[in-house]
Amino acid sequence: MKRTTEELLCDLKQATDPAAISTLCEEIVSHHIGLVKSIATEFRSSGEPLDDLIQTGYIGLLSAVANFDPARGIKFTTYATYLIKGEMRHYIRDKCSTIRIPQWIQTLNNKIKQEEARFFQEQGRPPTIAELAQLLNLTTEGIAEVLKARDTMTYISIDQERREHDPRPPLIDISKIRSSQNTDFPLEHRMEIITAIESLTQIQRDIVTGLFYESKSQQELGKELNLSQRQVSRLKAQLLNKIKERLAAVPPDGN
Repeated sequence: MKRTTEELLCDLKQATDPAAISTLCEEIVSHHIGLVKSIATEFRSSGEPLDDLIQTGYIGLLSAVANFDPARGIKFTTYATYLIKGEMRHYIRDKCSTIRIPQWIQTLNNKIKQEEARFFQEQGRPPTIAELAQLLNLTTEGIAEVLKARDTMTYISIDQERREHDPRPPLIDISKIRSSQNTDFPLEHRMEIITAIESLTQIQRDIVTGLFYESKSQQELGKELNLSQRQVSRLKAQLLNKIKERLAAVPPDGN
């Protein structure tokens, strides 16, 4: 008997064997091929090949399978539809846009996208701009400008009205994108540092977290990571050099 999506998702939640996880994911995806194709047809007016849209939709579906939490109480198809449409819109935007968006704004876009998906699964609805601004410590005006760069305004509840889809994003005013916190440290520099940290290995990120965010000593951190204090010191020097090299390669205008 063919198992339901709900049963497969419950099994996936409990699975630990990589082979079993892969099999379950493939089975869940096969259940929703029709959903991806149906959504892809909604975007045919974009001019992009249907096959390309479908392949892009599978990325959103796989993301839904990987991140769905049955305990949240939201239907899987609702969550998957949200992510599938998001991937297709992002694909169309990237293909059609002739605007060069600075790397730090693209990084910030990804952070917003992750927060939207998390919020949607927890609350069962898209976040408002005000809610996103509070979650990401940005001004509402700044959030609105960032969202213009990737055509996600159709996801956000603005006066409860949905905006018409336009794959060509409008020009954005970078000067409006700023943190809601009073700080002299430019937001674009913060995002470049975050990007640099995310490029580190897991143990390097653990050292950054321990030393610079949790204020642990090298000796304390070494015990937690099963490393000597000298090894922690050497890894710290290496990762700081890596971050400096990455930041030094960023053009002055942040592009």
